[in-house]
Amino acid sequence: MPTESTQSAGNIASGAQLTEMYQTIARKVKEGACVLFLGPSAVMAKGQDGQFSPVTDLCARFLADKYNLVLNPGEEYSLPFVTSTLRIRNQATDSMLQDDVANFYKDLADKAEFHPMLEQLTDLKFRIIINTSPDTFIARFFDEIARAYQSDFYNWYKPVQGFSFDFEKNPKVLIYNLLGTYEKPESLVLTYKHQLAYIKKIVSEQQNERLPDALTNAFKDFRYHLFLGFDFEDWNLRLLLDTLYKNVRDNIQPYSYPIKGERETGPDARVFFQGEFSMQFPKIDLVTFVNTLVEQYKNLDNQPAGTANVEQARAKALLIYNETTDQDGAELLRKHLKTINVQVLTPRDAVGQGDVEAWIRQTLDQCQIVMPLLSVDFYDATGNPGLPLLDEIVARNNPRKQFLVMPVILKSVTLEGPVSQMDSIRPLDRQPVLGAGQEQKYIAEIIDGLKRYVDKLPRI
Repeated sequence: MPTESTQSAGNIASGAQLTEMYQTIARKVKEGACVLFLGPSAVMAKGQDGQFSPVTDLCARFLADKYNLVLNPGEEYSLPFVTSTLRIRNQATDSMLQDDVANFYKDLADKAEFHPMLEQLTDLKFRIIINTSPDTFIARFFDEIARAYQSDFYNWYKPVQGFSFDFEKNPKVLIYNLLGTYEKPESLVLTYKHQLAYIKKIVSEQQNERLPDALTNAFKDFRYHLFLGFDFEDWNLRLLLDTLYKNVRDNIQPYSYPIKGERETGPDARVFFQGEFSMQFPKIDLVTFVNTLVEQYKNLDNQPAGTANVEQARAKALLIYNETTDQDGAELLRKHLKTINVQVLTPRDAVGQGDVEAWIRQTLDQCQIVMPLLSVDFYDATGNPGLPLLDEIVARNNPRKQFLVMPVILKSVTLEGPVSQMDSIRPLDRQPVLGAGQEQKYIAEIIDGLKRYVDKLPRI
């Protein structure tokens, strides 16, 4: 891989567009709604030449020197290529290479001078950090600021069950090593042969071999994903992202930022990742991006109240429910609707606005989606100010005219009247969302359908 000293990648957007992009991402990061992916080039340390280089490249050079490996012109000293070459030439076994890499990282951990960008990233509010290098160096920067985190890794050689992390209740940062950790050498995915075996495992139908569902399901709650230091010409990224995003590919907004001088993603790869995962490739180098993001992140605290440039919603949705008993279900839906950029309103927003029923009538004219959250308590008018308008709302249902009524069976209830005849009721099997341990399945069904609907709407 090239080092950071090469020329900048340049910009592709106007200054105003770039500022808006940075502000939007900074807000999502500040809200804890952004996933950080660290690629092989993202973790950099000073080499003997005094320049910052990816640690994986420094490791590859170390192995080449140890085994007197000289590559031909055009062959790069990347960790997968060097380890694969040594293995093919029978200069080292898999276990020897894994031990060599582990020892290199152990030695480097005590003396390396890391790029200050890593410290900057740990000052931001990421809830999930996915690391694709063998190191655990990012954790030391959390230790320096006494921020709590939980670390885990995938052991492709011997996958085990037991990963659990409650993103609702656990405020810690999750640091997850996708390709193993040097602290357990057998877990390291190094050679191309390792990569093939790893991919076979994670796409397996065997529950105990796949990546933890608790991890991949968590991506439903995080719309913005940042890929720092990846080479999207690598063949394995296509399969890896397909596995990571198996349930959420329509609900995410990922961005890629390479280090300076890294080879540009070719047109074929760009079309693939844009088409399959909506990946964006702004021509901004990694260090410039992080520096500017940190600046915008800090500026959020300095903005006067009411002046934040809030990301424009694609639609407005009104939730109608029993505010006394069904607030939990409403909050669950509200959180997931945010991932598809929908502004959510409820009768609670009518506080101080006069008569609640009149407010609801007025709000109906501003909304493109109305979601009655059905339960036995929904039909208790004392807790549901929208109940008297239910039949009127159902009669107004006209999705082609940008007014979709989607009743959601929140809890077990017997349906009667006009609402029971609607084709737009969710879940499709008319089972309650809450109470049977199927919340994630049913919420995904609701959000996926709404995402396709919202994407067709004119911007509000």
